[in-house]
Amino acid sequence: MTTTEVLDDLRSRILSRYSLISLRTYEEDRWENLLADLALELERGFVVWSITSGPQPPLDSRQTTVPEPLELLDQIARVEPDHLFLLKDFHPYLSDPKITRKLRDLLPILAEQRKTLVWMGPVENTPIELLKDVTSIELPLPGIEEMTDVLRSTIDRMMPGRTVETNHEEHMVKAVLGLTTREAGKAFARALTGVEEITEEVYPALVREKRHMVQGSDLLEFFDLDESIDSIGGLEALKDWVKQRSEAYSSDARARGISYPKGVLLAGVQGCGKSLSAKAIARVLGFPLVRMDMANLLESTRGGSEQNLREVLRLMEMIAPSVLWLEEIDKAFAGFDSEAGSGGDATMSRIIARFLTWLQEHTSPVFVVATANNVSKLPPELLRRGRFDEMFFVDLPNFHERKMIFGIHLKKRGWKPDKFDIETLSNNTEGYSGAEIEQIVNAAIIESYSKGRMLSDKDLDDARELLVPLSVTMEDQIFGLREWARTRCRPATPDSRIMQIMEEEERRGEQDVQDGSGAAPKLKWLELAEHGQIAAAVVEHVRFYDNVTFDRLLNDFGNFAQKGGDFGLVLRADPKVVLWTRMSQDFADMIAEFIAKKRLYITPVTPEPYAGTRHPNLPVVEELVEEKQEKPVWLPTVLRLVPPRGGSAKFSTLARIRMGK
Repeated sequence: MTTTEVLDDLRSRILSRYSLISLRTYEEDRWENLLADLALELERGFVVWSITSGPQPPLDSRQTTVPEPLELLDQIARVEPDHLFLLKDFHPYLSDPKITRKLRDLLPILAEQRKTLVWMGPVENTPIELLKDVTSIELPLPGIEEMTDVLRSTIDRMMPGRTVETNHEEHMVKAVLGLTTREAGKAFARALTGVEEITEEVYPALVREKRHMVQGSDLLEFFDLDESIDSIGGLEALKDWVKQRSEAYSSDARARGISYPKGVLLAGVQGCGKSLSAKAIARVLGFPLVRMDMANLLESTRGGSEQNLREVLRLMEMIAPSVLWLEEIDKAFAGFDSEAGSGGDATMSRIIARFLTWLQEHTSPVFVVATANNVSKLPPELLRRGRFDEMFFVDLPNFHERKMIFGIHLKKRGWKPDKFDIETLSNNTEGYSGAEIEQIVNAAIIESYSKGRMLSDKDLDDARELLVPLSVTMEDQIFGLREWARTRCRPATPDSRIMQIMEEEERRGEQDVQDGSGAAPKLKWLELAEHGQIAAAVVEHVRFYDNVTFDRLLNDFGNFAQKGGDFGLVLRADPKVVLWTRMSQDFADMIAEFIAKKRLYITPVTPEPYAGTRHPNLPVVEELVEEKQEKPVWLPTVLRLVPPRGGSAKFSTLARIRMGK
C-alpha cells in the first residue's frame, strides 16, 4: 500500500469508530505529521503522548508530572469526544495486565465518544486479549512522491538554483526507495557533496546506501555498481534490450499500464561476460545488485530452507527496485525434478518450485538476472515464457568484440590501446573468450613488468601462445551449447552488424515519415489519447501546454473520454473550496490520483485564464486562508508538472464530491 492508500484506510477506520489501531514504522516524525493533518481534516482533536514528554497538549492542566500509562488512559476517558490520540512506543506497556484490562474497559466509551487510540512503534506487541479489537497496520516506506520532495529540498539546500533533468531525478529517487525519508535525505546529501553537475555517476553512491539492509543476511551478497555497460565488449543485442527495458521503470511507463520487466536468463560459454553483464545491467537500471546462492538456502531443520527463501524474497521486495542475481543457476537445478517420486532432492525441489512460482507471480520491481553454463540441466519449467522476459545466448566474441575487449582491458590498466596492434591480436585470438583475453593482457603486463620493460605487442602475443582456449579443450560441449541455443535463445551478439545498421536506418525512416505521407507528426498527447492511453495523455497534455485550465483539459479530451458528469473536485482539507464541477467520476478520480502521487500539481491563479469559459458559479477566492470556509467558494487553479511556489502541501489531496442535479 502507498502512503495515500494507508491514509485513506485510516480515515475510513476512524470515521467507522475503530477504537484501537496499532501502527508499525520507524518513521515516527513523518507519520506524526501525516496523522496531525488527518485529524485536522476530520475536525478531531489531536493529542500526542510519549513517556518522556507526556500528553501534548496536556489533558489535565493541573498536573505537573508526566502521567504513567494507566493514568493516561483514565485521562483519555474523561476528555471530550472527537479525539485522535497518538501514543509513541506504547507497545512495552501492553504486556501489563492492568493496561490490557483498562483498554478493554475503555472500548465502549471510545466508540461512543468517537475517540481513537493509535499506538506507533517499530515493533508490534498486541496481547492475545486484544487481538480481535486492535487493527494492526504496517506503514509503508516513502514512495516516489515523498522521495522526490526529499530530493528537491536537498538540492535546494545544497545546490540552490540548480535544476535536475527529469531522467536523473527519477533514477536518483528510485535508487533510494526502500529507505526512510531521513536515510534518503542523508544519502542524497552525501552523494551530492562536492558535485558540480548531477550525472549518472551519483547513482552508485545512492545505491550503496542500501548495503546495510542486507548486511545482516547470510543468504545474500551485496555488490557495488562498479561496472558500466561500457565495460562489456560487444553483446550489442543484449545491451540494446536492457536499455529498452530500463525505460519500463519510468513513471510515464507506469501511467501507460506497462508492467515491470521480470528479468533475463543468460546462457552460454563460460568466461564470455555473463556475470559482468549482470553487474552492468544493475548499473544501467540504477538498482542495487544482490546475489543469491540457492545452495545457501538449505538447512537441516524441517521447513528451514523454505523459510530462508521466503525471507530472501521478502528482503528483495523490501529494497526494491533491485536486481536479484542468480549465478550458475544450472547447478542449483541439478537436484530439481518436478515429477514426484523421481528420487531427486525433495527439499531443493520444493524450494525451486516455490521460487518458480514467485518468478511468475511477483509484481514488485525486482529484476532477476540468471546465468547458466550447462543448459542441459535447465528444466522446461524455468524456460517457459512468463518466468523471464527473454533468454540470451552469450557466445564466444567475434572479431569486432575481441578488439573492444582488448581495448577495454588495456585501458582499464592504464595503457593506451592505440599503441598496440589490436587488430592482429584480435585476428589471432579467434575462439578465445573474454575472460581468456583479459588473462592474456594480465599475463603480458606482469611478464613485461618483471623483465623491467614496456609492454609490447610481442608480450601480448607470447601470452596468447601460452594459453589454450576453452574452445579447444571443450569443443564438443560448446558445439552442443550452440545447437541447443540456436532455436531457443536470442543471440546476445547480432549475426550481422551491417543488417543491424540497415534496420536502424529503416526504423528511423519510418519514424520520420510515419505512413509515407510526409505529414507532420501528431502531438504525443493526441496520439496517446487516440490509442486509449488517457492517463498518460493527460500528463503529456499538461507537459506540452503547461498552466492548463480545467476547462481546456476537459474540452481537449471531450472526443476521447466522458468529460461531463455529476461530480466535482474539492480540497480534502477544506471541502468547501471547490476546484471544478460537472465532470465525470473517472476523470475526477484520475486527476485526484495524479495530484496525490505528485505527477501533477495544482497552482492557484487569478480568474483571468478562465475569462469567457465555463467555470463554477461560486464566489471566487484567489488564495487559501487558515480558517475553513463556511460556504462553498471557487478557487481558480491550473494544472502543472511543477509544484507551486511555497509548496504543494495545501493542495496535495483532493476529494471527489457528487453534485446535485
